[in-house]
Amino acid sequence: MKLISLIVEGMYDKLVGEINKDIFKTIKSAMLKSGTQESPKKYKGYAVRKEPVLTMSDLFFSERRSLYVGEYNDSVSGVDVEVDLKLAISEEGVTPGKFFIDGSAEADSEYPSIEVHIGIHPSDGETIFSKIQPVLRDLVRHEVEHLTHGRKSASAKSSKVLRGDEKMRVKIRQNPELYYKYYLLPKEVDANIQGLYSKAKTLKKPYQQVVDDYLDSLVDDGIITPKSRMLIYKTWKNRITKIGGIPNLK
Repeated sequence: MKLISLIVEGMYDKLVGEINKDIFKTIKSAMLKSGTQESPKKYKGYAVRKEPVLTMSDLFFSERRSLYVGEYNDSVSGVDVEVDLKLAISEEGVTPGKFFIDGSAEADSEYPSIEVHIGIHPSDGETIFSKIQPVLRDLVRHEVEHLTHGRKSASAKSSKVLRGDEKMRVKIRQNPELYYKYYLLPKEVDANIQGLYSKAKTLKKPYQQVVDDYLDSLVDDGIITPKSRMLIYKTWKNRITKIGGIPNLK
């Protein structure tokens, strides 16, 4: 792997690490100061202890408030971003020993932002953090990559800007049989490749294994078919050689 490729690929590592660290700090403070499920208290005006009647995803989508994590102006990567967290400590929405995680990025904006959603079962507490860590690294790096795609974003990179794809995303969301195409959208191809590589480095596992495990999990969960998996894998494999700085897939 060429030195220049390693430098370019690793320029986001420090930023991702700082965001991850601050997200965990925010979660720890919120857990400590939000009381218990039986006697909940608001943390900075935000309800952390929740008993959702909807799915965890719907709950976070319907929430208007969030916890401010921080604003980052990274001179190394050239990314400027504000990060917010929506957090739920819930007995209903999360199974003990597992967690909910999702996120989004506002890239086509003068003020780029990332919003992270995390759900934890109260019986787990901080013991679940080690499981969350590599997945959070994947998520944050994934969303940072999206910030570089937006034409209007202060974090946009001329070499990374990609065409808008919202109409296709709407079609995909409306038809489960098209969901595999989400992983073929140019923006998602690059974001998944970068996010999973960050996860592989965090886990200290081969990139090949992390990619295989991720795609296999999508098949096991019925999100994509084995045939779609082959198409997605081939697309990612071909794209990696053009990005540079990422281990090739076999």
